[in-house]
Amino acid sequence: MARIWRFIHLPADEIPVDIFCDSAYTGTIVRQERGEKMREKFHGVPMLPFGILAGFAKEREIRLTDLAEEGFRFRTAEKTEEPGKFRLCFYNSLAGGYREMELTDFEMEEEEHTSFFYIYVVYTESETYRKEVRRLIGQYSRYIRLKLMEDDGELAKALTGYPAEKDLVEACSLEEQKRRWFSELPVDGVFPEFPSLALELDRPELYRKYLSMEIGEFSAWYWPSNGLGEYPLARRTPDRLYIGNSFCHLLFPEKSQLFALLEKASREGLSVTLSFSYIRDFLLESTEELLDELSAWCGQKERWLELLVNDWGLAELLRKKRSPYLEPVLGPLLNKRKKDPRLAWKTGSLESLAENSLNADFYREFLAEELGIRRYEWEACGYPMKLPPGNHSLHLPFYQTNTSQFCPLAAGVLRKDRGKQKLPENCPHFCESYTYLYPEHLAMAGRYNSLFALDREILKKPEHLEAYRQQGVDRLVINLL
Repeated sequence: MARIWRFIHLPADEIPVDIFCDSAYTGTIVRQERGEKMREKFHGVPMLPFGILAGFAKEREIRLTDLAEEGFRFRTAEKTEEPGKFRLCFYNSLAGGYREMELTDFEMEEEEHTSFFYIYVVYTESETYRKEVRRLIGQYSRYIRLKLMEDDGELAKALTGYPAEKDLVEACSLEEQKRRWFSELPVDGVFPEFPSLALELDRPELYRKYLSMEIGEFSAWYWPSNGLGEYPLARRTPDRLYIGNSFCHLLFPEKSQLFALLEKASREGLSVTLSFSYIRDFLLESTEELLDELSAWCGQKERWLELLVNDWGLAELLRKKRSPYLEPVLGPLLNKRKKDPRLAWKTGSLESLAENSLNADFYREFLAEELGIRRYEWEACGYPMKLPPGNHSLHLPFYQTNTSQFCPLAAGVLRKDRGKQKLPENCPHFCESYTYLYPEHLAMAGRYNSLFALDREILKKPEHLEAYRQQGVDRLVINLL
C-alpha cells in the first residue's frame, strides 16, 4: 500500500507535525511540545465492520467505533470503569481466523456521554497493538480498493485465489453441462450396497414420463438421459420414489395426477415419499384437505407414506392429525447447513461445518417426541458431514444452495432481469425449457426457483459413500436435475 506523508510546517517556535494518511486510514495527530506528548484530537478509522474487530473490557463485550495505531474509541450503554485490561480480536483474512491480544498498558478517558450511551477513548503505546492495527487496516484498505476497482471475480481472485479466468460459461445447455461433469465418473468398481435406492420425481415432465412407463423402463431411460447410463448405480432398479418438489410449491403434482402416481407406485410395489415445500398462508387449507385425502387413501390401500417436511406449518398439521399412515421426515430446507461450491476457495478449515443442529441430542429428542420425526434427509454437499445417530437418507449428487419463493427463472424469462422477481400465481413451468448456467468449474445450475451445485466427489469415489453408510445412511436418493 502506498503511503502518503504530508508535512505541515508550523511557526519556528513549534515542531512540525507529521500526519500519516492513506485511502482508508488517518492516524492520530500528535504534537511534540517541550518534550511532552500532547494529544490534540483522536482520528481513526470509524465504524469498522464488527466481523473483523471485536473487543472486550474484561468479559464485557464493547463496540469499537474508531481504530488508530495510538488507540481506539469504544461505546457502551452504561458508565464503565477502567477495566484493567482489554481483550481485542483482530480478523486475519490471510489466515481465515482471529488473532487475540490482551492490552494492559493503556490510558482511558471518558470523551462524551448522553442519556443513551457513553464514549471512551483508550490510548496506548503497545507495539504489539500497533502491529495488529497496521495489519488489519492494511488488509481492510486493500479489500476496499479491490471492491471499488475490480469486479467480483477479480476481487475473489485477489483475496482467495479464486480462478476468475475460468468464469466463462462454455456449455450451451444443461444437458451438455452434465455430460461434461459426468464424463469423469467411473463405470465399474465395487460400490457399497444400501438397503434402499430412490429416484426423485420433482417436476411435471418426470411425472408424465413415469406414468407412461414401467419402473424398470423408466430407470433405464432416466440414467442415460442424464449422461450416467454406464454408472454402477444405474444397474439397480429403485425401490422407492420421491414425488414432489422440496423447493417450489408450484411443481407439486395436481391432485388427480398425484393419486395416479400413487396408484401406479402401489401396483409396482414401490414405497413413496411425498416432498412438500414451504407452505404459504393461502395453501394451508388446501394442504390440510390433501392430508386428509392421503390418509384416507392409505387406509384403503393399507399403505404408508412418508411426507418430507420443509415447513414447520406442515409439521404442526401432521402433529395435530396424528394419522398412523403419514410419517413425517425432516426435509433439506429444515435440515440447515452451510453449502456453497465456493467454499473450496475460502481460507480456514471446513471441519467446523461437519456438524449442524441435528447433532444436538435434545433437538432430535424434540423432533421425535413432539413432531414424530425420526428420519432425516441430508444432501451430499462437497465436504464430509458428521451424522448423528438415527435414520438417514442421502440426496446426491446435487445439493441446494439458494431458494426463492419469488422465482428468479420466471423473472429472467419474462422481465429479462432475475432481480425483478414476483410471486408467480399461474406458473407456465418455464423450468421445463430454461435453466441458468454458470461457469463449468463451479458445477452449478439454476433450476426452478433454486440454485443447485454438484458434489463432484460423491459419485466418483465409493469410499465417500461407504463412510456415510457406516454413519447410518440406509437410503440413497438420486436427483440428476
